This record gives sequence, structure tokens and C-alpha cells, in this order.
Amino acid sequence: MSYNKQLPATEITDKVTRATVEFAEDFGNFLGTDTKTKDPKTGKNRTVEAKLTTSQLRKFFGEVKRQQMEGYNETAFVLLKPKLAYAVGRADKNSKIKDFYLTIAKLMDLVKDEKTFKNFIQVFEAIVAYHKAAEEQRM
Repeated sequence: MSYNKQLPATEITDKVTRATVEFAEDFGNFLGTDTKTKDPKTGKNRTVEAKLTTSQLRKFFGEVKRQQMEGYNETAFVLLKPKLAYAVGRADKNSKIKDFYLTIAKLMDLVKDEKTFKNFIQVFEAIVAYHKAAEEQRM
């Protein structure tokens, strides 16, 4: 099961709205929970897609926040994408990190200047918050 919803480009290029928060809540919840299915033979639930771990998310988030403190630098920002792709390659094939990469990479492509970078950070912060909330509910 892959995540198939997308945030409208205007949420990055123009301004952050309620639609952004709704998207972040949905995506954060998706990333923060395991996707399970019932095994037809045993009748037990089994995980088919493992949640994105906090450490996977925080590692990338930390890089983005570091760049925020230093100020927008296009070169440094675009180089985050291959770092994230590398993390996807190293991760378990049944992890939601690929869904995270595909969605975040599309949002990253919309970042062209300081304003869109700030909007991207706001969206990302909201995703992180809802991911954390989803994890806490499952404990």
C-alpha cells in the first residue's frame, strides 16, 4: 500500500493553508503507523509496511533545520535529495521510507527561493508533529 495523496503545489509556492495541515495530518499518521493485513491462512494480522522510524525522520529533519539556521542555499538544499535516496536504498523494503521520499522529493522540487523554502519547512514540521502524535497513540 503506497501513499497516493499529494499536496497542491500552491501550498509550497504561494502560502500554507488549512489544506496543508490536513495533508500533514494524513501523511504523518500514515508514516507513523504500520500497515497491517490479515493473513488468510492464520487469521492473524501481519505488518506489510513498517512505519517510518523516528530516527529516519529526525535525521532528515535535522538536516533541513540546520539549513534553515544557515539560510536558504539552493545547492545544499538540492543535495538533500540524494541523501534521502541513499537512506531509501539502505532501508528495509517494507518500510514507509520510500513513500516519504516520493512525497517529500516532489515538495522539494517546488522549492526555488527563500519563501518557498520557508513554506516547505512549515509543511515538514507539521508532518513531523503528526508522525510523532501517531507514534504516541500506538504505544
